[in-house]
Amino acid sequence: MKAKDNQNNKSTEDRIMEHAIKLFLKKGYHGTTIDDITRSARLTKGSFYWYFRSKEEMLERIFLKFENLFLDRLAESLNAVQGGTLDKIAKFIRFIPAFAYYNPELCVVFTTLSGELVGTRHKIEAEIRRIYKRYQDFLAEIMVQGIKEGVVKKDLNPDLVASVIIAFHNGILFQWFMNKGRIDERAYVDTFNRVLLKGFLADKTRFP
Repeated sequence: MKAKDNQNNKSTEDRIMEHAIKLFLKKGYHGTTIDDITRSARLTKGSFYWYFRSKEEMLERIFLKFENLFLDRLAESLNAVQGGTLDKIAKFIRFIPAFAYYNPELCVVFTTLSGELVGTRHKIEAEIRRIYKRYQDFLAEIMVQGIKEGVVKKDLNPDLVASVIIAFHNGILFQWFMNKGRIDERAYVDTFNRVLLKGFLADKTRFP
């Protein structure tokens, strides 16, 4: 019975967050009220406060969900790769579009709300910066290894390369989301990969 109750609670909690994410993408974080969220989810305010103490706490959980589903799984996936840097990059390139395909709104809402909230002294800003720093450090470590293996250009700064990759990632996700259904997704991903790889791989490197 407890397992069923926990499942129902989780389902309602996820439902609230899903409706909040849709509204955040339409109206922004500051433009969305708890009334908007409960109205969209067809729940009472009491139901909202049963699961979340505030809109800020709900946003923290949304970002934590993004970190768990994206960064934790990305790290697990790449750390399990048997091979060198090129194999990890190949895995990364396959992971990104697959994750975006199954979690489009979660991907875009993190990027969008980061842009809205960073620099506003909102208390969630530190959490946003922490997640981005973790992502950057993880990619920079791969670039360092690639330089050692001779497959990444030696004159590049690994931290800056990681930052540029994240910028590419954020931009490509947002554009893909905005143009969904109007572009050839395979061609879009292929173009992204070719442009990205050409920028940091050593000249004679052959990508798998």
